[in-house]
Amino acid sequence: MIKEKLVEEMKKALKEKNFTRLNTIRLVLAEIKNEEIEKRDSLNEDELVRVLKRNVKKLEESLGYFEKGNRPELIQKAKLEMSILKEFIPAQLTTNEIEALVDEVLTNLPQQKTFGIVMKEVMAKVANRADGSQVSAIVKKKLSEG
Repeated sequence: MIKEKLVEEMKKALKEKNFTRLNTIRLVLAEIKNEEIEKRDSLNEDELVRVLKRNVKKLEESLGYFEKGNRPELIQKAKLEMSILKEFIPAQLTTNEIEALVDEVLTNLPQQKTFGIVMKEVMAKVANRADGSQVSAIVKKKLSEG
């Protein structure tokens, strides 16, 4: 579904002559194609989200360099590209939703509640809808509370 949406938006950007949007989407589609070639199979939705998030992260890192180098035109372009890519990433879970999932996992697990076991269960339920570091912090907090 994400890939099809990307292709449709690419066609729309081409018709509208929106070249920044067109180039951004083309770049992501090329990366998706490379991943599919490497995997020798088409990517599932989770893998597509991972590719999109990886591209957003690269742009965030670039943004830091552009700010250090005082390059306002590149900062603006990177922010625009990030906003374009974020359109295709499914909505992220809120902190409260993640805490509820962690609580649910903790109540369903048997006595042995180690960090690794809890993280594995929670990340399986979250499935690319939350940042791993955010989930990790919440799990650590809940485990230290009791």
